[in-house]
Amino acid sequence: MLITLFLSWVLIMIMAFIPVSDTAWGAFAEDFKVLCFGYDPETGSFQWIYMFMFTINPVMLALVIFFVWHEPLKRVFASPFIIKNHAAMAVFLVISVVASFLMMYEMPSEGNFEFRPEALRVSLSPPEFSLINHREEPVSLQDYKGKVVILTSIYATCTHTCPMILDQAKRTLNNLTEKEREEVILMAITMQPEIDTPHVLNRVADQYGFENYNVHLLTGDVDDVNTLLDRLNVSRFKMEDSPDISHANLFMVLDREGTLAYRFALGELQQDWMTQALKLLISEEIPDRYSH
Repeated sequence: MLITLFLSWVLIMIMAFIPVSDTAWGAFAEDFKVLCFGYDPETGSFQWIYMFMFTINPVMLALVIFFVWHEPLKRVFASPFIIKNHAAMAVFLVISVVASFLMMYEMPSEGNFEFRPEALRVSLSPPEFSLINHREEPVSLQDYKGKVVILTSIYATCTHTCPMILDQAKRTLNNLTEKEREEVILMAITMQPEIDTPHVLNRVADQYGFENYNVHLLTGDVDDVNTLLDRLNVSRFKMEDSPDISHANLFMVLDREGTLAYRFALGELQQDWMTQALKLLISEEIPDRYSH
């Protein structure tokens, strides 16, 4: 177990710093870094809290093993033959796991990367709502009919995927021209309304530099917010013995008519598709009743 933990730790370090390439190994490494380390392919930066958690876990487990089984380990360390046998088994185990992942990993063809707007487009009516934003202003969907709206959900104390959601949303907006950005509204509804007051959400907005964007971080009455998230089919549940919430990572994009047109998730490809979807919806004609 100790040797396996050590080899796994080495593998994690290799995955973190291996160059991204068009090979299966390079593409797999990029996906691994995006999902596990919060890697941003555009800037090459990591969410270092994820790196810390991945690297510290094997170390903590090794310390527990040393503490619980220190006496038997002394006898093992005194016998090089036993260590060699265990090392061989550990190497075989780690190589087998890595090989199986690589064999299962399928490099998509170029055609699979194409954004197919008609195939992906839906036509759903989102529920109306009236909430309070991070500046303590009332906000409703009706206020922004005639605009393109990105609707998502986060909570302020989340250290897992919520930072990735907000980062991806900001990168997507930055992919638009200044004129295009004026036509897009980002709304992020809290999943923890009992804690996320406007003051708390205002700190989040400052942290992500949203002051020059059309962004509303939304909260409100606990029952009203939870009912709205349920009606939007935002899957989430409270973790036992933890303040964390396990939740879906979803972007809902509404067209100028206020109809839910596209849904996207996290990831570089999804970000590219959402950018294209926004440009398409922005280019659509503004309905006369909203043109004023």
